[in-house]
Amino acid sequence: MDSRPLAFCSLLLATLFLVDAAQAQTAGVVNLRANQTSATGSIAPVLTWSTSPAARTCTASGGWSGTKAASGSQTLPVISTSTTFNLSCTWGNGSAVVRWTIPRTNTDGSAITNLASFKVMYGTSASALNQTLSVTDITRSSATVNSLAAGRWYFTVRAVNTRNVESSNSSVWQKDVSGGTAAGSVRINVTAAPPTGTWRTVTQPVYDVTTVSTGTRVLGQQVGLIAVGRPCDQNFRVTQKFYRVTRSEVTFQRSSRSTEVVARCLPQ
Repeated sequence: MDSRPLAFCSLLLATLFLVDAAQAQTAGVVNLRANQTSATGSIAPVLTWSTSPAARTCTASGGWSGTKAASGSQTLPVISTSTTFNLSCTWGNGSAVVRWTIPRTNTDGSAITNLASFKVMYGTSASALNQTLSVTDITRSSATVNSLAAGRWYFTVRAVNTRNVESSNSSVWQKDVSGGTAAGSVRINVTAAPPTGTWRTVTQPVYDVTTVSTGTRVLGQQVGLIAVGRPCDQNFRVTQKFYRVTRSEVTFQRSSRSTEVVARCLPQ
């Protein structure tokens, strides 16, 4: 049996050829949905999501936050304004297509008659190529290395004969691998609750609304008049006894600085 060391063709050691050596992982699909996408007054959203294939990491933003699993369901705190919920996911693995030149001669120039396989060696350090992929089809001159985490990877190839004698390494090639990303979003539209009819205006002046830095609503300036006895929305209050009234029922005397306007109301 021939135990002479193998050589890549094109001199004793041919250059290792890599084509598309670090393809980014194709992004998957993020499916994010809500139990309902519209409500009146307020709603406690229930969000359900999934990824295909399962994502490596997911991060929430918009109306929610934090790291999320690749799939799940969550009931969120009550919202009273329209809110968009986002979910961004990553698939952290990539792949490498490694191509090489099939050797035809041994190091002494004689023809190779006992080629058995190729060994693709790779790792995250050029001096520690500690992962291998065996290719037993000796007519092949390429292989795909899968499940490469994001980062820099190094590759080389050896030829192996039937006596398990291996050639020297081909040249080492490096490439940065990146993962794919995708996102999903869902918007829940919340409309103001209609006047309940249980509270009524007791004076005519109507005021606009301002908000201070702490988020507290503050009574603004007088902007118009409304008939006494009109319905008030008790779900929107500014200080004690001032509640939202319907804009279409207000006779405006000056421009309102806010969308919401209020008047003094009492339960009837």
